[in-house]
Amino acid sequence: MKNNKQTMIFVAAVFIFIGQLSTTAANEYILDDAERFSTLFSITSLPTEKQIKAEYLTLGSKGIDIFTPHRIQNEKKLALAISANPQAYKKGLEICLPAARNITSEAKQVLKRVQELLAQKHSAPTFILFGADNSGGTATSEGFSLGLEVICRLPETEEEAEEEILGFIAHEIVHVYQSRNINVQTKNVTLLRQALIEGFADFVANIVLGKITQAENERHHYGLKNEALIWSEFKDVMLGSELKSWLYGPGIKGRPNDLGYWLGKRIVKAYYEKSDNKKQALKKLLSLDDPEFILRASAYDPK
Repeated sequence: MKNNKQTMIFVAAVFIFIGQLSTTAANEYILDDAERFSTLFSITSLPTEKQIKAEYLTLGSKGIDIFTPHRIQNEKKLALAISANPQAYKKGLEICLPAARNITSEAKQVLKRVQELLAQKHSAPTFILFGADNSGGTATSEGFSLGLEVICRLPETEEEAEEEILGFIAHEIVHVYQSRNINVQTKNVTLLRQALIEGFADFVANIVLGKITQAENERHHYGLKNEALIWSEFKDVMLGSELKSWLYGPGIKGRPNDLGYWLGKRIVKAYYEKSDNKKQALKKLLSLDDPEFILRASAYDPK
């Protein structure tokens, strides 16, 4: 009887261990929220606030928690976003959700490569969901969420959507690690700092993916043609706290949005290439203790 009891305990322990491993692996890339939204949308393309709250938000993962404070906010705002642009959600469900399902393995590989490149001990989960049509990605120290209705604005095919999603994953996971490494108590928010934060995320994504991401294409080509002019304007305002025209909104008329991302990446690239110790360079760029030092050391000054 004693041996049987010990055997049962051992078997139970093995199953618990296997379950823990399975959960850990599954939790790297989580589609549950997107699938739940898909089910709701299949019932009605214009869900009510009550339906959104009961069938989507209340049942949501940590990813919904990450997206809710500044993006979704509440069921009313999400209902209004859906009614204002139902085609965005329809496209996200028809093109980007199937693409997200297809790339589970590739997504985990991207997460792993970024983690190894930045020498981070602990990874973070990716949550795929639908938001209030105002953000493609939002990251915290606990993980990041991707809003498919926004990510799906550019792609027209599942293949294009797969590339777009992987690009967002490679970018946003860097923000997770930045949130864990940057000392927010000493952080002085300037245009230069924010441009380096975003530029570093794009820089790492480019290394890991081996190419410029779709989201960068327009600003990349415009930037290369107008680099000296862009730099001359940026350096006059880079130590101020005004981000408008450079980050997170409409750019100057006639120019691509978010040119600050591109210029930040150019500075990051120059600093990295000049550094003899690449690992140490990545560490400094990740913690970003002194943005002005990074700029000086990069010797970036296109003419």
